Amino acid sequence: MPCSFESGALGRAFYNEALSMPLYSLTSKLPYLSWTPPQQQAWRDGLRTMSGSAVTIFSWALVTGLAMGKSPLSTDQALAMSLLVFAGTAQLAALPLIAAGFSVSTILVTAFVVNLRFIIFSVGIQAHFSHLPYWRRVLLGYFTADFGNLMFTNRFPEVQTAQERSADDYYRTYFMYGLATGNWTIWQSGSILGIIFASQIPDSWGLEFAGTLALIAVIVPMLDHRAARWAALVAAVVAVLAYSLPLKLNLSLAIFAAILVGILADRSPKGVR
Repeated sequence: MPCSFESGALGRAFYNEALSMPLYSLTSKLPYLSWTPPQQQAWRDGLRTMSGSAVTIFSWALVTGLAMGKSPLSTDQALAMSLLVFAGTAQLAALPLIAAGFSVSTILVTAFVVNLRFIIFSVGIQAHFSHLPYWRRVLLGYFTADFGNLMFTNRFPEVQTAQERSADDYYRTYFMYGLATGNWTIWQSGSILGIIFASQIPDSWGLEFAGTLALIAVIVPMLDHRAARWAALVAAVVAVLAYSLPLKLNLSLAIFAAILVGILADRSPKGVR
């Protein structure tokens, strides 16, 4: 009883002290509320920019969620995969391997190969955020996906100096936070909805084909320059010609071929089409 009385008294004291504290002191450390007005505006700008692709992202996430819900994974496992992996292509590549009982190492290698493009993305944008603390770069790396990388690099191709970053109150950094927040929120909304309602969808609807169509809808808007178009064309040709290879190695070859062709096309004279 004395212990219960003492802990109860301490709890009431803490509660009363919290009530007596100004509201701003309780929220001063929270994201967004603790930012400066220009930083808040930058975050909203990033969120607004990402919202332009909401339909495409949501559709692709919904199909991915449905595929996970139809897989051997339990609902809890599918939800955990959506939240922790956050990579639609890797998730879809891993699902048939999980269903077929492949080893964990094979599944991890497959997911790594499918997501090799993120290494290229990281190399391209790391200079923009090298000033951030390590833990912020780790979080930003998790939240940044294809659309966020594309939208940021298209808008800000040049890296700022330290003086320029300070002068605009780190606008670009908080703009990227907005892109990442929007992308993650839209994706998880579609993915979780698909997982929850997967049991209500008959198998005869052909979700695999729907997933292919959704992926095309995601990729086509990204082919906005010559190097990307050449890379996509070569990847398609290599994937078809090497289709008979085991363990879906045709996809690995297509990815490497696309990276090589994309680099060469990007370095070639701009007048060459």
